[in-house]
Amino acid sequence: MRAFVALEISGNAADSLVAFESELLATGADIKLVEGENLHLNLKFLGEVSEPQAADAKARLGGLSLRGAEVSVEGVGAFPAPDRPRVVWAGVARENEGPVAEIARRVVESLEGIGETDERPFRAHVTLGRVRSGRNSRELGELIRQNSGREFGSVRLSEIKLKSSVLMPNGPVYRDIGVFPLG
Repeated sequence: MRAFVALEISGNAADSLVAFESELLATGADIKLVEGENLHLNLKFLGEVSEPQAADAKARLGGLSLRGAEVSVEGVGAFPAPDRPRVVWAGVARENEGPVAEIARRVVESLEGIGETDERPFRAHVTLGRVRSGRNSRELGELIRQNSGREFGSVRLSEIKLKSSVLMPNGPVYRDIGVFPLG
């Protein structure tokens, strides 16, 4: 199964992000948006794992003692860059990056040996959409730059979720495999 570990985004922050997604569409860019119920901060992408590996991941995550946090979702950016957007994302306020990065660090350490490895430095972000072609990329890049400091609201990070992802023609379908409360 394809799996990952995430902190879900809900409430007013999710509502604001979904409203902004309509602005992304209005640029005419060829972008596949993430549905509101699927918005999350990815902590660790595991990729394809077996049932025993998923059970091991669940046990390891269940053994963690982590603190939750109230974070502000703030700013818009793109990977690799606004003038060449492939992934459009919203960030976490600078003052909130530390707690999220610490949760991610502990999750990644606990899952060592399970799933894919990623050498890129952790960057707390919520993927809003994936750009499928260069259509209207200039307009999209301008909207991203104009909203680099936009505030979307705050969210209480109160649980980590181990999720499975089934890729469907309309987009991925996520299912909770394990839910782990944060202190």
